[in-house]
Amino acid sequence: MTSSSYEAANPLAAGISRAISTSTADLVVLDQESGQWQRYPWPEIHAKAERIASEILARADRAVGRVGLIGEPTAELVAAILGAWMAGTTVSILPGPVRGADPAAWARTSLRRFADIGVRTVFSHTGTLELLASAETAVHVADLAVVGRSGLSSSFTPEAGGDGGSLAVLQGTAGSTGMPKWVELSRDTAVANIDGVVDRLGLTPADVGCSWLPLYHDMGLTFLMSTLVTGIPLWLAPNSAFAAGPFKWMNWLSDAGATYTAAPNFAYDIVGRYGRLIKDADLGRMRIAISGGEPIDTAGFQRFLDETTRVGFDPGAAVPAYGLAESTCAVTMVRPGAGLRVDEVRVEDRGDGTATTRRLAVLGEPIPGTEVRITPSDPAPQAIEGREVGDVEIRGTSMMDGYFGDERLSPDGWFKTGDIGYLVDGALVVCGRAKELIIVAGRNVFPTEIERAAATVDGVRSGRVVAIGTGAGAARPGLAIAAEYKGADETSARAAIVERVASECGIVPSEVILVPAGGLPITTSGKLRRLEVKRLVESAGAAK
Repeated sequence: MTSSSYEAANPLAAGISRAISTSTADLVVLDQESGQWQRYPWPEIHAKAERIASEILARADRAVGRVGLIGEPTAELVAAILGAWMAGTTVSILPGPVRGADPAAWARTSLRRFADIGVRTVFSHTGTLELLASAETAVHVADLAVVGRSGLSSSFTPEAGGDGGSLAVLQGTAGSTGMPKWVELSRDTAVANIDGVVDRLGLTPADVGCSWLPLYHDMGLTFLMSTLVTGIPLWLAPNSAFAAGPFKWMNWLSDAGATYTAAPNFAYDIVGRYGRLIKDADLGRMRIAISGGEPIDTAGFQRFLDETTRVGFDPGAAVPAYGLAESTCAVTMVRPGAGLRVDEVRVEDRGDGTATTRRLAVLGEPIPGTEVRITPSDPAPQAIEGREVGDVEIRGTSMMDGYFGDERLSPDGWFKTGDIGYLVDGALVVCGRAKELIIVAGRNVFPTEIERAAATVDGVRSGRVVAIGTGAGAARPGLAIAAEYKGADETSARAAIVERVASECGIVPSEVILVPAGGLPITTSGKLRRLEVKRLVESAGAAK
């Protein structure tokens, strides 16, 4: 196969190979055990990727299959992503075992999930590898550390086709509101999304990336790919290292001289709430700080901006964004330099002649190749004065082929995201999820409004509050709130939550359930599992 035909058939692997094989920058990985950063020149990562691709292609009968990856980020794991694409196959990444899970059961479940989508080879390392290798499975389990340093055949030739066809990624969805699915992303789709992100952000060789986002999440993988295709320096830390000390993130940005980072809303909120703890950090080089992956609390994000300004952070570097796995990742993004823009709106009459004021984040215009439109929603959401609110639908070059095992998505068809929002001057504003609308006293309300009010009560954990409707179909449906609480006086906290929600939202909760920190079920990427929380609330009510 000629070089030009390979690039045409496999533009993702070819583009990344071209960028990192000639880059003078490094991948810098945090070893959590030692706490030290380890440098790997990008050309060395490229060589590791070729060795891993060679190993994949050397399997008996060239039965490549799809490639699964599990483990904390290492040089070899990053190389394995590119190596799989060089071998002409598909990558899928799953999270490691979580605290409290049975290790043997986790290993069996993970390997079964991989096998169900056609994964024949799983690469891992250290303790995670041992757990997987001890499980009975037909899937081949291999040590990344060994494969990454094994010899390279001088006759190695990248594959364009392979068992994966044109499929690049099988991305698991978060599963916060239902059963997880696998999103099928082609090579062209991945390239289109990354090109759109690079274009919108204006990434150049002068930029330096820093991320702790898990690579099994679409935002973490997309962040990695945006640095791979540009060959810029990347400082990569395990998600667990951030979880163990969120404020280390600020020091990592400072030590790296980072210009580019990304995180979900809760991370900025944590830093903003306890910004006084930031010490010896210099964020003067930051020009891109993406906030995406979950609804943006404008007050919390503004707190982050206020706190970090004193250590050099430019508020214009704030980049609110909207995305979903079904569109590879990014859908809309604010242009760097514009900063946080808030749309202050008045929400429908409460029934007593008053209206609620809400401050919603403007999430930017669609990236190149992507279109967004708003269509009428059923049931109709809360009316917002001066705004046409409805279903958010998208289409474009970044869209998935479809869900694994389901019908293909029409290339020109509009995809209903499940979110409710509106456009203002061509930029998207998201109000909430259609499935999460709560009907109380004849009003359709979004839970985020209620959750943010409840989270302002002392002792309630921000980002760990869920509002749900109860008694669906009953004559008088109610509102229940479940929240993680750290404090001694639960009775007073419940009363404060009822008073705060009634005052700010015009709705009186019929039930408030408080659980200890960590008591609400979350996905591996940190999102609340709302359906499980609803069952928790319903079971608590039935027990009374």
